[in-house]
Amino acid sequence: MTFMLLLGAAAGLYLIWLLFRLAAIALPCVAGVVVALQLLDRGFGHGAAIGAGFAAGLILLLAGRHLYASGGSIVTRLLVALAFAIPAGIAGYHAMKGVSDLASAGGGASTFLSLAGAFVAAVAAIRSLGTGPVGPESDGPAPTQPAPQISPL
Repeated sequence: MTFMLLLGAAAGLYLIWLLFRLAAIALPCVAGVVVALQLLDRGFGHGAAIGAGFAAGLILLLAGRHLYASGGSIVTRLLVALAFAIPAGIAGYHAMKGVSDLASAGGGASTFLSLAGAFVAAVAAIRSLGTGPVGPESDGPAPTQPAPQISPL
């Protein structure tokens, strides 16, 4: 019985983490769903709609990461960050509102937790823009300073 409780708690925490990870990429997800639903509405098949929706979301995510990482001006980076952070904040607010309502949190606590969830999701969205194919963790050009040579003793 105790094992099942621990396993259920771990699964619940994993689902909450997954919910907030999805909230952090809310803009590409919504764009992909919109493209897929538009194609379904226009008579395309399910496979084509799902594939095009996935491609649209992926292209938007990669374009946003590229613009954020290599954007020349600070205004460009700010606009891209806001374009990803605002939908993520809205999704994080509603995700945390649902979780706090399931946990039976009262009015003030539910509002505070929801606002905290919105902030966390927005920050996670901005942080996820800095990683990717052109971000600081990619295999970019070699460092400008050569490594120091160690002479044998």
